[in-house]
Amino acid sequence: MPDESAGIAFPNNVSFQPTIDETKFAETGDEEKKVDVEGVDAEDIAALEAERLNHLEDQVDDFGVEMVTKIVSLEDDSSLPVFTFRYFLIASLLSAFSGTLGQIYYFKPQVLTISVFFLVLFSYFVGKFLEKVLPSGTFLNPSKFNKKEHALIVITANTAGTAALANELIASMYLFYDTVIPTWTGILLVLSSQTLGYGFAGFFRETLVYPRATYYPSTLAQVSVYENLHNGDGISKKMARYFFIVAGICFCYEWLPQYIAPSLIGFSIICLATQHLKSDVVAKIFGGASANEGLGLFSICFDWNNLTGYTPMLLPWSTILNMSLGVFVCCIFQPYLWYSNTFDAQSYPWMAQGIYAVGGAPYNQTAVLDSNYNVNLTAVEVVGLPGLAASYALFLIGANLALTAGFVHIGLYFGPEIVAGLKNTFSKKGESTNDDPYFLIMAKYPEAPLWWYITILVITFAVGMFVTQYTNSGLEWYMFIVALLLAFIFVFISGFISSTTGWFVSNGVSNLVQMLGGFLRPGNPVANMYFTLFGSNAVSQATNMLADLKMGQYMKIPPRATFFAQLYGSILGAFFSYFITISIITNNADVLKTVIGSTQWNGAQAQSYNGNAVTWGGFAKQMYGPGGPYQWVLFSFLLGFVLPLPAYFAHRLFPKVGFNLLNFAVLPWFFGCLCTGINSSIFGTLVIGTFTQFYLRKYRPAFFNKYQYITSAALDAGNQWCAFLVTLIVGGAIATPIPFPFWTLNPNIETGIWYWDGCYNLGNDAASNFTLGAGY
Repeated sequence: MPDESAGIAFPNNVSFQPTIDETKFAETGDEEKKVDVEGVDAEDIAALEAERLNHLEDQVDDFGVEMVTKIVSLEDDSSLPVFTFRYFLIASLLSAFSGTLGQIYYFKPQVLTISVFFLVLFSYFVGKFLEKVLPSGTFLNPSKFNKKEHALIVITANTAGTAALANELIASMYLFYDTVIPTWTGILLVLSSQTLGYGFAGFFRETLVYPRATYYPSTLAQVSVYENLHNGDGISKKMARYFFIVAGICFCYEWLPQYIAPSLIGFSIICLATQHLKSDVVAKIFGGASANEGLGLFSICFDWNNLTGYTPMLLPWSTILNMSLGVFVCCIFQPYLWYSNTFDAQSYPWMAQGIYAVGGAPYNQTAVLDSNYNVNLTAVEVVGLPGLAASYALFLIGANLALTAGFVHIGLYFGPEIVAGLKNTFSKKGESTNDDPYFLIMAKYPEAPLWWYITILVITFAVGMFVTQYTNSGLEWYMFIVALLLAFIFVFISGFISSTTGWFVSNGVSNLVQMLGGFLRPGNPVANMYFTLFGSNAVSQATNMLADLKMGQYMKIPPRATFFAQLYGSILGAFFSYFITISIITNNADVLKTVIGSTQWNGAQAQSYNGNAVTWGGFAKQMYGPGGPYQWVLFSFLLGFVLPLPAYFAHRLFPKVGFNLLNFAVLPWFFGCLCTGINSSIFGTLVIGTFTQFYLRKYRPAFFNKYQYITSAALDAGNQWCAFLVTLIVGGAIATPIPFPFWTLNPNIETGIWYWDGCYNLGNDAASNFTLGAGY
């Protein structure tokens, strides 16, 4: 067994673990016993469930594999319908909403995701409403709104809300290459890249879904909410009223920081107290309410839209601990790199994710590319190589460290589970050693056969191959295959990390794939973008499907239904996300190209995607190779392999100290996490996470269990409805923006000398005799 406290929060008071005798799943000749599932005595299941429930009192639903049976019921009612009229109506409407809002968030100053708990609670109330108003006993309302139907709705809508990486490529081509990808080609590109990874997922079910050890911590909180909502009378009227009151207050309040008074995004007491100094140093360290302003050290944020970025009320405290340590390192190294002029930092913006010429002006990438997007080396000698902000170089180093260190971390602490999983993958039918009782209970439901997944893989492979060869992608057919082979390998690594720690490493995988693409197919940034799209997005999508398949296993949803729900959500989300992307980039192109952006829009993600493609795809050897200006970005991959070793051996020597709490799949990623965006919320996020996940969970478990998840869901519900309406009505997503008039809590940061949080804006002070490059 692995050391179960290795970077994961495990309770100390767990002693009960119900088990099911696997021999009862064999054929039996005892016809007098009533069976509820294939070969399993219903009486035994009921007894185990009763014993499980007896151990729930005053227990904290912590995130650990031993807690699964404290949260997830062992009972199953196979008569519950899943594909109902309610499912298709609610899932389709919520998918349209989440697919649109998920892509809108991608272009926000602080990139966020749709809260799954908002989807859980909102779909619950709509489902219960339809249960009451639709005629019962008909196909419109065949039964009570049940937890399987509910979970399937959320799987569909949550899948639709995943921002498509293909839209990042489409936006980059439009913004930085003046190229419009035709509509039908763009839709095929989104559809193929969003579903190709599902074909890979089918090959890893034995390893990453069925075993008990791969429990996907991120799913446990959802299962807990489903079980509580649908057991007995469901959610009480009191708690329903509490949800709507909190959501309504948050909805009304969020109009202030998101539109009327953006200064509420962050207050810096230190900046306000030192305004007379007009100190740029103070702004860089303590400011952070505006995009790319500063580190936000000790800033106070009053905007849930930004505070919820890392979901502090949902992550286990051990993850919050690693985040805190990583942020501490970032606050030391990022200013050091700037003021020591490491990476020639002061020749480029303080914080940015794009590529720049010396002096801070945007790099003229079109001047060094020919009509087929190949690098013209003669032109490079004239224009020079692009440069990166030192803060972004630090982010790349941290992300690369986290990827390879994460590989080593799971190998050190979870080696036996990896070996067992691989044995199960290649074992013959009936020889699997999977010990998850929920997997055994699911034996009565027909599994989605492997050929279904292979069919998805073949179709999406053909479409992806056609799109890359039809468009002027620059990606040869054999390089497309290489990208998919890399993705297949990384699915297992990414899936295992997320299934045991709850941390998704898709960003690190993207960096690695982009690096490999740069060296395997040098000299063409656009080819690198396509290579990265298919080589990394397939990994993240496969990982998401594996997590949802595990959710289906916990909720006893027929695997074929889960397969359909995931595919249906992806198709719906692809269409909605594509069209909202086109609307945003055509209406806000100029703003999306700037470093700071506006209160409503920011193109940092597209700038990063394009910048990485240009540097890795066009100048990998010159910029990142040995002797290059950013060689440590490449070397960090190698350093990651040894980074976890000191802590691992220290834990072996001093097992009671807590070195095993250091999770090297998480900790290094935060070394450069403050490289861009709005950072005034990071310290509030860590405080909220520590207070709820450590203090309340440990010392007020009854209060925590009753209010934690419903409060988080209510805050996210109010916030996300507000963000959706602000964006559509006044933000310029579908029409001309309507900015709110300037006033004390909405200063003009584009021309004024003070940021929203009261910090000094040196670049706008004409009296300072300080000039900035055009890209600032």
